[in-house]
Amino acid sequence: MVYSLAWSTATISCSSESRPSLSAVLGTISGALIHLVIQMAHFGCRGVTWCTVPTIAYGWATSSTQIGICSNESNLLNPCAAFHAAARAISGGPIYISDTVGKHNFELLKTLVLPDGSILRCEHYALPSRDCLFEDPLHDGKTMLKIWNLNKYTGVLGAFNCQGGGWCRETRRNQCASQYSHVVTSLANPKDIEWKSGKKPISIEGVQVFALYYHQAKKLVLSKPSENVEISLEPFNFELITVSPVTFLAGTSVQFAPIGLVNMLNTGGAIQSLAFNDHIEASNSVQIGVKGTGEMRVFSSENPIACKIDDKVVPFEYKEFMVVIQVPWPSSSNSSMVEYIF
Repeated sequence: MVYSLAWSTATISCSSESRPSLSAVLGTISGALIHLVIQMAHFGCRGVTWCTVPTIAYGWATSSTQIGICSNESNLLNPCAAFHAAARAISGGPIYISDTVGKHNFELLKTLVLPDGSILRCEHYALPSRDCLFEDPLHDGKTMLKIWNLNKYTGVLGAFNCQGGGWCRETRRNQCASQYSHVVTSLANPKDIEWKSGKKPISIEGVQVFALYYHQAKKLVLSKPSENVEISLEPFNFELITVSPVTFLAGTSVQFAPIGLVNMLNTGGAIQSLAFNDHIEASNSVQIGVKGTGEMRVFSSENPIACKIDDKVVPFEYKEFMVVIQVPWPSSSNSSMVEYIF
C-alpha cells in the first residue's frame, strides 16, 4: 500500500489575534473539501491512498487567506492531469507543479501559466454551487461537482464528473467504485455563480442575457439568468464555462460580452479592464485590457467595423457571433489594449 500525504497551506497576513469572518472560514473549508473530492476521484482510480490535510496558520483563517491546493502533475502519463489542472485554474489560489524533471506536459502548462510565469488568478476562492451541497459527487451515481468563482468582469463555472472515485469504508482506502463511474448529466445556469460575493462583486442588475463559453466544447451559448443549460460528462471529464453578462451598446442594437483568452483554462481571467466608449457620436467602441497572449474572443451580435491592439489595426474573424483576435505577448509587463469599433 502506498501512502502519500499532501498539505494544503494557507498564508495569513494579519496577526493571530484577528478573528476570521464566517465567509473566510467557510471558504477555506470549502476549498479544502473541493480539493479532497478531486484528489479522491483521481487517486481512487489508481489505488493510491491520498490523505489531504488542510492547515490554517495560527488556527485562524481570515479574509486575506489564500487557498492553496496540493501540487499537480502535468505529465502525459497522468490520465487526470487536465482534470486536476482545471480545478486549480479556477481555485483562486496559487498553482504548484510536481512533475519529475523532463516529464512536463508543456502544452497543458501553457493553459495555466503565462510566458512570464504569472497565472490568471480568480478574484475569489472557489466554492461549490448550492445544488451540490449535501450531495455525494463521488458515490451517488448522479451528482456532478460544480464549483464557481469570480474574475474581474466574468464568472466561471467548473463542472467535474468525479463519480466512481474516493474512500471505501469496507477496505478503508481510496479505490475505484466502477458501479458509479458513468456519464453524468447536470443542469447549470448563470445564477449558480454567486455574483455578489467577494471583495469586488459583479453587478448583474438589469442583465437579461448571459454569454456562456464552454472551454472544452469550444462553443458559445446564450442564456437567460434563470435558464438552465444541460451538461453531460464522461467519467473524470470536466468542462469550464466562462459566464459573461451581455451589454447593449448605447444607441445601437449591438449586444456585447467579453469572453477572454480561450487558450487559457481560466479564460475570463485574462480580462483586466473593460470600458464602453459610447459618448462618441460617430461610432461605439469597447476597450478591453488583456493580460496574456493567444486567441481572444468576445461575443458580439454584429460584425465590428474594425479591431485594434494598442492603437494598431489588426485582422480579425467573425464567426458564430464571436470576434476572434490573436493577441501577441506585449513587449512590457503591461496588458495589451484591445479595441472593438462598431
